[in-house]
Amino acid sequence: MPPIICVVSPGRKRGKTRLIEWLIEKLSSERVRIATIKHSMEAIDLRGKDTYRHLEAGAVETCYISPRDLVVLRRSGGSIEEAISSLSPDHDLILVEGFKRSPYPKILCAESLEEAREAVKRIENIIAVTGESIPGNGEIDGVRLLDRDGVLKLVRGLVVESWIKGIPNLNCGRCRYGSCGKLIEAIKRGEATIRDCAMRRFLAAKITIDGVEVPLGAWPQQLLRELMRAFIRSLKLRDLRLENARRVFVEIDLGGVEAGESAR
Repeated sequence: MPPIICVVSPGRKRGKTRLIEWLIEKLSSERVRIATIKHSMEAIDLRGKDTYRHLEAGAVETCYISPRDLVVLRRSGGSIEEAISSLSPDHDLILVEGFKRSPYPKILCAESLEEAREAVKRIENIIAVTGESIPGNGEIDGVRLLDRDGVLKLVRGLVVESWIKGIPNLNCGRCRYGSCGKLIEAIKRGEATIRDCAMRRFLAAKITIDGVEVPLGAWPQQLLRELMRAFIRSLKLRDLRLENARRVFVEIDLGGVEAGESAR
């Protein structure tokens, strides 16, 4: 899971959207792949459009496709967890506008130090406070005060930390840096991303053992994916249709074997 950061504020018109736009512009130029989630209490205004008519007729989900965009609209409760799970997996950062009650790290946009002090008492997991009238240094109850550049440095650092954790440390020699250590140094200098790792460029399947990912090359990933497809097709799925599925999760308990048997 990439870093997930919520940009929140005590009220409207505190600069949340402007900050997110600026972060996207800066980080995208550094090859950071960013997804965003926007929280709103208002419905999307599509009244009179064909897409709206599909939903009003009872469709649970509809997809709008144009030469430039692919937009999926879904009738649901609108939880942040559902929004995150609906995103494609190949993102380096998820920026969320809103969701003050979520458990994720938050950057607070405030219009004054007094407002920020009150908000820090009420909103959990704030990692930084920013705003046009907020000084670019200092703290409020242990929370850092940052200007825009400070926020950018903080967010970039979280992305870099996530990339470094994803390096398999196999030293396969297949990337242009020759070793995982040199690739990590290039990432720290801002010259490389996780996608420069030859073992991470292709993601069709993965294995984790007690939370530790087992690095797989492209061929083992393809083989594992096709084996699982064949196995699932052999099952009686009833109403489930494999051709409509995007991701499949399989969990195996190696400690649940019968006495006298060994886990393989």
